[in-house]
Amino acid sequence: MNKIVKLAVVLGVISAIAGGILAGVYQFTAPVIEARNQAALKAGLLEVFPGNYKFSELKIKLKSPDPAVTFGKIYKVEDSSGNLVGIILDVTTPGDQAPIEMLVGVNRNGTINGVKILKSLETPGLGANASNPHYYVNKKKKITFLGQFKGKKVTDPFIPKKDVIAITGATITSTAVSRGVKAAGVAAYEYMQKAGGS
Repeated sequence: MNKIVKLAVVLGVISAIAGGILAGVYQFTAPVIEARNQAALKAGLLEVFPGNYKFSELKIKLKSPDPAVTFGKIYKVEDSSGNLVGIILDVTTPGDQAPIEMLVGVNRNGTINGVKILKSLETPGLGANASNPHYYVNKKKKITFLGQFKGKKVTDPFIPKKDVIAITGATITSTAVSRGVKAAGVAAYEYMQKAGGS
């Protein structure tokens, strides 16, 4: 019985020490991880809306016109004079393997300005090509899968094999991304129309 008590005490002490070390490591690494996440977000916003723009989070909720697509944070894009240029939505859409998270930039004039995939677990060599900067859906013009959305009107259908060039062997991923971009475009444009561009 004494051996069991001693073993329990030793295990308890080891667990407490390990817990303390883990808490210390988390306290040290949490700010570093947060700083990296913020840097990645800023880079993503600049990729979707390149130029000398100011980004600020809008404290609003937008309803998605597609029940399978959800929106997270929303960012206002302003020029150096403080004029609204567009908005960027953090979008989650159901992919082939897992949800795909992306940023979708929408101009005030109702066109897509850019798309960036933030998180994706799509199949390498197939659906993962959605975010591959070296995979071209139009090799002659060097247009990537995401690049083809730039300039599309939010009123366009966004249907693979119709007005969207699908990724070879990845129709589900192509459809998922297209749905997410379409939903973001419609919701963002409607919001900017109602808000009067302010």
